[in-house]
Amino acid sequence: MDIEKIRKDAEAFTKEIEEEYYQNLGGFKDELNISSIYDKYAHLFTRDVVDFLRKLRDGAEGEEKRQNSMLYAFIAGEYIGNLTKELDERYMTEDAKATVKIDGKDVPYRQVSIMISNEDSREKRSMMDDLTDPIVERHNEILKERMLKLHDLAEELGYGNYIEMIEDLKGFKIRPVKDMMESFLRETEKVYVDTMNEALEKWGITVHEAERHDVSYMFRAKEFDRYFPKDGVVDNWKATMRGIGIDPDSQKNVILDTEERPKKYPRAFTMPLDVPDKVILFITPHGGQDDYQAMLHEGGHTEHFAHVDRAHPFEYKYLGDVSVSESYAFLFNYLPTDGLWLKKFLKMDDETVERYLRFAFLNKLFFLRRYASKIIYEMELHSKRDIEGMDAKYKEIMEKGLKIRHKANRYLLDVDDGFYVAQYLRAWIFEVQLRKHLMEKTQREWFLSRDAGSILKELWSYGQKYSVEELARMIGYDGIDAGPMAEEVKGALEK
Repeated sequence: MDIEKIRKDAEAFTKEIEEEYYQNLGGFKDELNISSIYDKYAHLFTRDVVDFLRKLRDGAEGEEKRQNSMLYAFIAGEYIGNLTKELDERYMTEDAKATVKIDGKDVPYRQVSIMISNEDSREKRSMMDDLTDPIVERHNEILKERMLKLHDLAEELGYGNYIEMIEDLKGFKIRPVKDMMESFLRETEKVYVDTMNEALEKWGITVHEAERHDVSYMFRAKEFDRYFPKDGVVDNWKATMRGIGIDPDSQKNVILDTEERPKKYPRAFTMPLDVPDKVILFITPHGGQDDYQAMLHEGGHTEHFAHVDRAHPFEYKYLGDVSVSESYAFLFNYLPTDGLWLKKFLKMDDETVERYLRFAFLNKLFFLRRYASKIIYEMELHSKRDIEGMDAKYKEIMEKGLKIRHKANRYLLDVDDGFYVAQYLRAWIFEVQLRKHLMEKTQREWFLSRDAGSILKELWSYGQKYSVEELARMIGYDGIDAGPMAEEVKGALEK
């Protein structure tokens, strides 16, 4: 087999599949047609190619082993994707076409979550959430079949279970991340409950009485809207980037998709269609602090991919440890937890800064605890083939970690492939270390330092060649450690 042809065709396949997903998620087309793309590159996704690359990886050393490991992981993952593509198409097509009747109007299912977060009436939020249940149940029929297939395919490829397969493909152990986050849950339990109860008090409910739609509404934080206007989302990001010496307006390789379309996916994301020459930042601004965080987050991804060294091989540009790019995204995502940034870029007064920071750190703690709970749940979900009863287990674990009420029927909807939850968590942990490094190397206001921009540009140029653990060692740490993250949120919220 020709390794260079495999590499070349894998890159071409990646670009085509990303474009197809962009067309669907962008609301340009209802139908997701990835089957024809998989068929076009069917020669890549055979068991023979998977076995060939695995042997090649196992027999290599040094830089060759690093590169071959990434290519093997990609082809093995897409071998699985090829065998689940019909289910993926059914799910994404149904998701795009689904509608909910609200106030006599057919509303795209993908827009309901935005409506819920903006709805003042608790009763109506609950009603809208309940109206999505039939769609969720239909989704679950597809997702259950798909999950069982994933577990079967892991065994077919010679792994003991799905967890063992993902650890081999991703190149890191999941259990140590889970252990760190279980410790994080214990360490932040009291401050989380106290601060959540304080925040929910104005609506006359406690954290144990709250439901997910209540929290979605609470974190929409309308009281701060005047500092986060809808028409300022993009300009704020551009101004922030100019602070570190990057002018987005001069970047011909960065495309902003901010257009409103009825069936456009509500969540912001980045599509690296041709790294580093064509990177699309996709967002539909609707106003509010969460909009700004999403823009900053995706802007971090965008600048990372836009600065990758063009000379890198396919593997380092597109593959590798996705926690790396997530770390850069979180670095900018959490600028609104910095009082100096709030004053400089949003013109907040001291009293508002104090109130907003308390809100922002609670928001961050909620999501850290949510993903800590998710990794515990997913370890159970993927530890065996049979997933019977996992809906009740999902509800139990999520309610233990977050205290708020959860619907059991979200047990498959709330899962991303490949333990992406662990990669998010590793990114959250490394982001704190990276930020401290930038502050030490430049100044307190690192986001106004061109030197910080130069440090980031160098790191971005590596693509995803190195893991977050390797990058942590490169900037002076022994590895990733969740301790500083816990200390930061506790220090911000404890009274």
